[in-house]
Amino acid sequence: MMREFLELDTGEICQQLDISTSNCWVILHRARMGLRECLENGWFQGESVA
Repeated sequence: MMREFLELDTGEICQQLDISTSNCWVILHRARMGLRECLENGWFQGESVA
């Protein structure tokens, strides 16, 4: 959210969250992979959540 909506760069995010640059990149990678998995596993197939 900080990167996409607040348009902060990696250095600003790391400073605010007190994490390393490599940790930030790992978090972003895992978030992208989670989104990809969600989209591939039925997001567009109209599956409802009960």
